[in-house]
Amino acid sequence: MTTRDHGATWTFLSNHAHVLLCLAADPDQTLPVIADKVGITTRGVQLILTDLIEGGYVERTRVGRRNHYRINPDGHLRHPLEAHHRVADLIAALGPAGR
Repeated sequence: MTTRDHGATWTFLSNHAHVLLCLAADPDQTLPVIADKVGITTRGVQLILTDLIEGGYVERTRVGRRNHYRINPDGHLRHPLEAHHRVADLIAALGPAGR
């Protein structure tokens, strides 16, 4: 059984989680790089980042001509089923290897 046979059209995590995990791996990534990794448009990444910044999950700082992103590890996940977990828990469970 391959992924193509079953479930290729959905994943367990939202694009918001995917963008957050990309930033956890490299807080200096550009939007096009994140978009390519997540499989969405650059505009989609911009909209998700706006949500994450407005929600207090991510802080953006301008460094020269680029942006640096800092994740708030103490933010709680939004859905009632996961609200007892923090962003740090998500990153620890699913983030970059070796972290």
